[in-house]
Amino acid sequence: MKDKILALAATVFATPVFALDCNEGQRAYTHELGEVCIPVEPHRIVALNDQILTLPLYEMGANIVGSSGRIGADDAIYMRGSMDTLGIDFHNTEITFVGTGDGLDLEVIAALEPDLIIALPYTDVGIIEQLGHIAPTPVIDETKLGFEGTLRALADLSGRNESFEARFSRYQASVERAKTFIENPEGITVSTIFTFPSGEKLTTYRTGLGAYTRVVDDLGFQLVDLARGMEETRISISPEIIQELDADFIFGFYRFKDTATPDAIFAAYENFVPGFCQALNACRNNQLVLLPSYTFGGTMKSLETALELIESHVMARRFVPLAD
Repeated sequence: MKDKILALAATVFATPVFALDCNEGQRAYTHELGEVCIPVEPHRIVALNDQILTLPLYEMGANIVGSSGRIGADDAIYMRGSMDTLGIDFHNTEITFVGTGDGLDLEVIAALEPDLIIALPYTDVGIIEQLGHIAPTPVIDETKLGFEGTLRALADLSGRNESFEARFSRYQASVERAKTFIENPEGITVSTIFTFPSGEKLTTYRTGLGAYTRVVDDLGFQLVDLARGMEETRISISPEIIQELDADFIFGFYRFKDTATPDAIFAAYENFVPGFCQALNACRNNQLVLLPSYTFGGTMKSLETALELIESHVMARRFVPLAD
């Protein structure tokens, strides 16, 4: 899909030899597909991803009028992680549902009269071209930009740089404060696991968990050898190598759902490998920590929460290190 987008960029969004001559109240912005004129102060933004785009934009105070979302089993529309993270959704904001990621309603988007539409590279190239006739449609790639880079791009696009910088600076100061309580962060090993309540599969991550990954990196913790040696951001592991996940601390995740409670997730571990907890030093010593799943979201709230939780579990207690 990204190759098709880049091919389209060569014809539709090709960057001119000279800088764009934008109208008054607009400025040139370089994005994944070239260069486009966007409002200096956008007032009506449509975001084409709920968790990666809409939530951080809303948190920054941007003027969001429309967002893509999800449709649940009961046909109810919702934004992923929005209630857990920011306490918002379509039902308690003025944000209009504009369809799902692969089922956008262009008529609804046009009726909102946006002055800026923000997309990810996963939107169909034909749709992006059509959206460009409604409003400037820059495309950002969070896989290239990373956690901080994505937030900075959104702050820049929405004209909320000052708001973002102030909050991010507070986070950085909190990281430095937390590090003063760790004698040797490079000596603390961590691994990350994820499973669904069925326990049929267990996944470990090298990166790709948003705020959680960023906090682990910022604090200077070390991933276990298995994770460091992975080429992919995540892999499914077999029960036979479960002990390769052992670390000073193992972090897993639960959700605020009846089927994915902490008890259900611990039961899933045992379903995956009978005797799971006894096989791992971290679990035997209560150093397998379950965090709420929104700690790997893309907002500053997720980042701050992940830091506070990891700090409370790692720095505010004595723990049993994994023997060499």
